Amino acid sequence: MPTFRTRARTLDMLGRQQIAGISTAISELFKNAHDAYADHVEIDYYRSDGLLVLRDDGVGMSKEDFENRWLTVGTESKFDPDRLPPRFPKKKIRPMLGEKGIGRLAVATLGPQLLILSQNFERSDLVAAFLNWGIFAWPGIDLEDITIPLRTFPTGTLPTMLEVSEMVGEFRNCATRVSDKVSCESFHKLMEELDQFNIDPVDIDSYLQKPSLKNYQSGTHFIIKPATSLLKEEIDGNLITEKVTPLKKTLLGFCNTMNPDQKALIKTAFRDYKTEELFDDLISDEEFFTPKEFEDADHRILGKFDKFGQFQGEIYIYGKKQTNRHVIPWSGSKGTHTDCGGFSVDFAAFEGEPKYSTIPDEEYSRLSRKSDWLGGLYIYRNGIRILPYGSSNFDWLNIELRRSKGTGYYYFSHRKMFGFLEIDSSENKALIEKAGREGFQENKAFRQYRSILENFFIQLAADFFRKESVYYGYEEKKKELSREEAARKKRKEKVKEVKKQFIKDLNFFFVQCDDDKPQEEANALKMDLKNKLLAVREISEIQSAASKIIMLEQTKHSEIRELEGKYKISRPRIGLNKEILRDWEAYKSSFSSLLENVFNPLKKRVDELISDEIKMASIALNRQVRTEAALDGLNKEVQKKTKETGSEVQKEANKVASKAKMVATQSLIEVESEFREVMSEFQRMDLASMPDESFKESRSKFEERIQKVTEKQGALLRSLKEQLEAIEFSDTISTVDQLGAIEQRNILLEEQAEVDSQLAQLGMAIEIIDHEFSGTVRSIRTNLRQLKAWADINQDLEKLYENMRNSFDHLDGYLTLFTPLQRRLYRKEVEIHGHRLSGFIQELFKARMARHEITLTTTKAFSNAMIIGFPSSFYPVFVNLVDNAIFWVSQKNPSESREIKLDCQNDILLVSDNGPGIDLRDREAIFELGFSRKPGGRGMGLHIGRETLRRVDFDLQLIDGDSGATFGILKNNIINTGN
Repeated sequence: MPTFRTRARTLDMLGRQQIAGISTAISELFKNAHDAYADHVEIDYYRSDGLLVLRDDGVGMSKEDFENRWLTVGTESKFDPDRLPPRFPKKKIRPMLGEKGIGRLAVATLGPQLLILSQNFERSDLVAAFLNWGIFAWPGIDLEDITIPLRTFPTGTLPTMLEVSEMVGEFRNCATRVSDKVSCESFHKLMEELDQFNIDPVDIDSYLQKPSLKNYQSGTHFIIKPATSLLKEEIDGNLITEKVTPLKKTLLGFCNTMNPDQKALIKTAFRDYKTEELFDDLISDEEFFTPKEFEDADHRILGKFDKFGQFQGEIYIYGKKQTNRHVIPWSGSKGTHTDCGGFSVDFAAFEGEPKYSTIPDEEYSRLSRKSDWLGGLYIYRNGIRILPYGSSNFDWLNIELRRSKGTGYYYFSHRKMFGFLEIDSSENKALIEKAGREGFQENKAFRQYRSILENFFIQLAADFFRKESVYYGYEEKKKELSREEAARKKRKEKVKEVKKQFIKDLNFFFVQCDDDKPQEEANALKMDLKNKLLAVREISEIQSAASKIIMLEQTKHSEIRELEGKYKISRPRIGLNKEILRDWEAYKSSFSSLLENVFNPLKKRVDELISDEIKMASIALNRQVRTEAALDGLNKEVQKKTKETGSEVQKEANKVASKAKMVATQSLIEVESEFREVMSEFQRMDLASMPDESFKESRSKFEERIQKVTEKQGALLRSLKEQLEAIEFSDTISTVDQLGAIEQRNILLEEQAEVDSQLAQLGMAIEIIDHEFSGTVRSIRTNLRQLKAWADINQDLEKLYENMRNSFDHLDGYLTLFTPLQRRLYRKEVEIHGHRLSGFIQELFKARMARHEITLTTTKAFSNAMIIGFPSSFYPVFVNLVDNAIFWVSQKNPSESREIKLDCQNDILLVSDNGPGIDLRDREAIFELGFSRKPGGRGMGLHIGRETLRRVDFDLQLIDGDSGATFGILKNNIINTGN
């Protein structure tokens, strides 16, 4: 009797050709790991040699399992209650995701040849098999013509590279036997691929580690080489046309990590190794939506659809629960159970513009970017994602189509929402996935499912997000947020001008002080007084001379107050950033110094000159008369200033009063006008012949119009009243003071958040650099140790060794600065001698110092100093100090001397220069992260240097000096070994 025969090409068509793409294939293999009760399934992809390893820690397979299940296409074991696949005894039963028994063939999409290793949890022998998928595409070959090399190994033992090579040889022999049925080109291509499979499972296990098959651990590993060249394209994507790569779009959220009440059944990872050491985990949990992002979103909707398609759930608009249990009916059930069954929904949405959102600006930007890439409604069956639902380019619920017809009417958008639908294998079994995993089959159950959800989103928008919505809250909150945004914007503009003037005043003060203008003006005032006193001596009439002296004393005291007022700055009651606060503190210190050293001595000297002149001229002018005259002059000045300020206050008060009256009057007019229009319409209506329903509706509309205008104008007047009541008429803390304090705290918190963000990014970057260079560092250290052995017996090599060692410690030190919790291999404290340190500095900067004509001087005390510590902790600090000194000294006029000096005084190592020095207001700021006056400077060196030294019980300080800048490195164990 004739029977069907199966060509080998059937496997190629069922596997590689049926799967939609690489990402879908990986998703299928992840599902198989889930069905094998794995806790972890991980992929490691090495670009350099095209190696891809997929591993899970599931139940694994015995030799019998492999032959009867994995090598059997269309196996029914997942659905036959008498032949269920094995599972860990203590684990909860998982619903099986595989349906066709062909999902394992997806592995063919990842690369042409495969080594399978599997260890059963019952500790039977480890199974290893090899195959090249290319042979299954050969025409004219039946499945029974192909034999799969299969070997077993003792539990916990991996095959060696030689044993894998022997298995490849067996497959080569099989291919050779049937090669007469294919072209030479196809045969040679397969032979070349077999030659490339130089795999050592023992070596791979040593650097990948867990999940492993050694030490009696179970699971299944796929080793593929070479991986398909399309994998790189799938990972990298086209950043010009795609916001997120295809692989991420498909594999992120494989398990439902959005749901805080549900723990992921299986952890997934995909490590893409750009180099042997450096990798990206493409599908880490942080890349996908998190439960916290649900909490932070503007709106959240969660609930259940019953078997009739009727929704009951909770609706949160701007975080406020709207009703106890909101109901959205669906008219399609007609009293019968739906085929699709009941299911649950939980999703979040946020506003399209930041000004209408309650999410902080920085978080809004981050969430908006993520949602642009990954936003949408995902479907999970028992916690595992079903493709392609959730992808923004698969608009299966016509959300974007409706939105294009009316943004305000339909509201929802994939780009501004994220969440999930949860279905169950038993409850929703009529929702059947297509064979190629490109969505559900378009059966009655799916059509009902889609209809229920489309109705749900349309009605949800109608209930809560339209202007005419029945449920109160959304539009009112939007208006409130809009008002707040407008108020913030107005305040920001006002503050901007005040801050600009304040900065201008501070800068003027510092420039004047740097040019010694206050002292010059004080000297000029004294000189003018002396000259005018000389003129008084020419007056022969005693009474006229006395009067002139009194007037002169009043004038000069007034000029002193004016001079003092010229440099006196009041801090505005607004929030200030760190830099301005730093300048303000420096100003207060400098102004106090001016009072002490310029203005107060000036007052004293003026009094002395006046007194001396009175004595010299023998004028009878007692202190009481002089004091009364001085106070009278001061009173006139104060009266004048107070009157001017009082006039300004009165003017503003009149303006406010006028505007307040105008607003109040206008509000009354608005209410009265609306009332009259209502009454006019009312008088034109024939109420006697009007049906009851129409009468009630008309009356309701009239009342609503009056209430609406009353509420609007009432809110405006209440706001105005509250603002007027907030005015303080004493010197206590006013509303402006309170606002300024809040603003100040907000600015400082924002700045700190920015610094924290930069540090986090910097830390990640340094961690990558450290990871990438760790192997190189170990190699260089090993070679340096070998070179030292030669340097110890060869004097010519000693200096070369020292310079190389110091240069390497310098480089290594910069890495260790950012990894204080780590210790490099082979590090130990050594004696650091001053003469070697200065020699290293001299050699390092020799060319730059020669170019800028800078002289580096090292004192005998520095040369003889010695520190015990890590070179990598000290060398970078000295390098940074000298590097900075070179820059600032080089700014001097070339005709002037340019000097840098290394010295040691009182057990303090000093680095000084004769450059422009450091401004008074910058003395503490220079050690802050990010502060720099150097053009293009990053403001990191001094901060990192000080922190590094403090970790080894040293410190870096700015030392007072006559000129230039002097930095000191100090600790008690600096030992002077010289005389």
